[in-house]
Amino acid sequence: MRACFLHHRLSLLFLFLPEIFSSVGGSSVQEVIGAVGESVTFTTSVPVSGTISYKGGTVGQVLNKQSETDQTEKFMDRLHWVSQSGFFTLSDLRTDDSGLYTVVSTKEPKGRQDYQLEVYERVSAPQVKNTTYNSSEFCSLLCSVRNIRGLNLDLYEDDVLLNHTSSSSASDTTLNLHLEIKKTDNHNLQLCGCITDSKEQKRSTSHTTAL
Repeated sequence: MRACFLHHRLSLLFLFLPEIFSSVGGSSVQEVIGAVGESVTFTTSVPVSGTISYKGGTVGQVLNKQSETDQTEKFMDRLHWVSQSGFFTLSDLRTDDSGLYTVVSTKEPKGRQDYQLEVYERVSAPQVKNTTYNSSEFCSLLCSVRNIRGLNLDLYEDDVLLNHTSSSSASDTTLNLHLEIKKTDNHNLQLCGCITDSKEQKRSTSHTTAL
């Protein structure tokens, strides 16, 4: 009976060990969003020694508070280590900087964190044009903006959403949105707004037209 009890206890221990090691060694991925030309900070502190890697390859390291962050041409003069905080920062962002980064602190306080960086193009201000023909009974507006990945384009009239479109890719250079409003006899002035936004930025343009 004792041997059987020990066998079951050891079996349970071996079953739990993988879960224990998994919870200690694993880390959830933190999303980081930036725009082209700006900078981001990876907020896992490496105060003494550690590394930062990009897609599995080491691109910067700190050893006894001495940093080396120009290990690859891609991040030359753009990857920095801040001694006061222990944070790595990446400046002058480019779209091809997107990807998985891992920061590891190998001395106390030890830690590891994965970051998924997404870098978006800057959002430009939309342009609103009146494309109405004189003989038409409708007022036609065209809202257009330089297209980038993940862009939303909304057209409003007096804060009421009238039309919407979005971009899943940047294959088209321009994203357009049309609106037709029936003309009125009293020629009221209508304020139409066009708003573009991505995860990182939002820009808007207003256009007043007589109907």
